[in-house]
Amino acid sequence: MQQEERPVLYDNRVNAGRNTFFISARQARNGHYYVTITDSRRQEDGTFTQQKVIFFEESAKKMREIITEACRAVEELSGTRREKEIEEIRKTHPRAFMKWDEEEEKKLSKLFKKGTELEALSGEFGRSPGSVLARLEKMGLVQSATSGE
Repeated sequence: MQQEERPVLYDNRVNAGRNTFFISARQARNGHYYVTITDSRRQEDGTFTQQKVIFFEESAKKMREIITEACRAVEELSGTRREKEIEEIRKTHPRAFMKWDEEEEKKLSKLFKKGTELEALSGEFGRSPGSVLARLEKMGLVQSATSGE
């Protein structure tokens, strides 16, 4: 007996590091609707483990409310924490996380081509060495460390 194809109402995924969360809304054989959230996690050996949460239509509204509130709380708290982290970083790198302007890029290019060391460039621009290096890569003045060359 061939299994009847059930409609997928919604299907999406969220990539989060070694985890991928698959979210689906489907119709069960009995005609009822349900949502699945599957956490698929890559292990050290390259295999995956999965954990699944399933809830049916009678719980959907309450689950949405609770998940929305939980996400809102995390976003608010992480935003506040991130602001504090940036404030702390700016004690040593005053221009951290600020947009580079055209004048800064011209000056960076000139100093880099003159042979100025990364640490000195970092101090000159009030940014971390990693930020300066990333900008040099974006400007095409150095090869990306991840390019394999």
